[in-house]
Amino acid sequence: MSSIAIVTMGYKGQMWGFQATIISYILAWLCLGFAIINLLIYAIEIKFVSQKIDKFKEKEVLGQKVKILETSFPYAGLMGFSTQEKGFLQSLNKSYLVLSKGLIQLLSKEHLQAVMAHENAHQLHNDPLIFFCLSYCKRITFWLPNNDILWQDLVLLRELRADNTASKSVDFLLLAESLLIVTQTAMKEKSPLDNSMVCPFINFRLNERIDALINDDDSFRNFRWYQLSWMLLVFAPFFTIPFHH
Repeated sequence: MSSIAIVTMGYKGQMWGFQATIISYILAWLCLGFAIINLLIYAIEIKFVSQKIDKFKEKEVLGQKVKILETSFPYAGLMGFSTQEKGFLQSLNKSYLVLSKGLIQLLSKEHLQAVMAHENAHQLHNDPLIFFCLSYCKRITFWLPNNDILWQDLVLLRELRADNTASKSVDFLLLAESLLIVTQTAMKEKSPLDNSMVCPFINFRLNERIDALINDDDSFRNFRWYQLSWMLLVFAPFFTIPFHH
């Protein structure tokens, strides 16, 4: 936002009595260029991933159409953005549900239903789109301290919310058991997937997720939009534009 504000004001004139310089103007353009190039690269990566998944074999599992990943690794997750939707905005709100053959063979019908409920909760909350945006922010702010720690906490909150939502339609014990079964099996084999546009069923901090399920953590229900009001500070640089002349 600071770079956009500086580019908008230009390098001529003064700000609160201080003469503007072309150095800050050039630096602002470099920052914007870096952000735009990263966005284009990321978007192209996601497009290729989505096109690849679209070619996966489609199968109906428990009454829902899913893409089948041909691997013994137990995997379930939302990936990419659907290329089958007609409109651009509709495609951004729809991701592919991908299940591996190994997962389908590993879990019972009840446990598989719990896993799919978890993934459908991600779709309900538009997590793939939200975390596409957040992942992009992480890319262009890699130099900030505690960047990775903040990212891991955001991912954990995403999983806790999906677990909480899924537990309303399936037995929470089935969901917790599914987490344990899939995680124990996955630890024995390397994941065939490695990209940032994945909402996988399993990840780190397993104990925290299971504890939240058992304790029926309802902190997500208490969310209020005004809690995000601090984000208005992000737009603070724009309020300085009128003082440039």
